[in-house]
Amino acid sequence: MKVFDFDAIGTILLFAGLLIRFWIGRRRFKRKNFAGLNVFSSYLSSQVIPLFEWFLNLIGMLMIVYGVVAILL
Repeated sequence: MKVFDFDAIGTILLFAGLLIRFWIGRRRFKRKNFAGLNVFSSYLSSQVIPLFEWFLNLIGMLMIVYGVVAILL
């Protein structure tokens, strides 16, 4: 009996990583004005939000890579 089904875990991680990256891309797209510049409500949010999004993007990419590796093994 298997304790962990790596195909199921890999699939869940793959889709979760794709969902995170899609959500961040959508937020970045909606934040741009007609000239293509990012619009923030304050200086603090212009510094914190991209850092937070970069961190989540990294987590999403690691989830995708680990999910693909888990599916292939």
